Amino acid sequence: MRTGFAIAAAVICGSAAASVQASDFPARRAGLWDVTVTMESMKLPARTNTMCIDAATDARLMNLGMASRDAKCTQMKVSGIGSTRTVDSVCHMNGGTQTNHIVMTFAGNGAYHMDMRSHFAPPIEGHGDSHIVQDAKWVGPCPAGMKPGDMMVNGMKINMLQAQSAHPAGGYGYLTRAQIEAIIKAHGGH
Repeated sequence: MRTGFAIAAAVICGSAAASVQASDFPARRAGLWDVTVTMESMKLPARTNTMCIDAATDARLMNLGMASRDAKCTQMKVSGIGSTRTVDSVCHMNGGTQTNHIVMTFAGNGAYHMDMRSHFAPPIEGHGDSHIVQDAKWVGPCPAGMKPGDMMVNGMKINMLQAQSAHPAGGYGYLTRAQIEAIIKAHGGH
């Protein structure tokens, strides 16, 4: 679950702040997860990727994601108890401001649902608002050939630990051109 937040907030939108701790979010079950992302504001079809995680990977991705956001976000509020967390943040990057409202609902340690709405000022490539829905569920043990941190995106394996570690304070982490193109293609882009 922490990785879902880290991926959504650090990789997809790059938001959060130092006041958020990994312990603010429930731990999720180790193993293989199906993560379905729907970018409703862009009217793209839902895409399901798989990710292998363990407790150490979950914590490390969350901490790497927080480190990359610390320098960029001036406001952050995390609230909620039990199975729901709400995150509101204001971040400054690439000459603009991004305001986020994220609601995550956890179903034990085996599934979660995230609804993220973002506003960009000025708009990015003509998009001032973004609505991303993410549903994730545990599907079993990680298969042979996948290690914690590995994510399969459109048939391409990307290790999120390596991507985030490459630029821990630099935002989205480092992905190769082929990896970026695979992610764009997986989400209906060209």
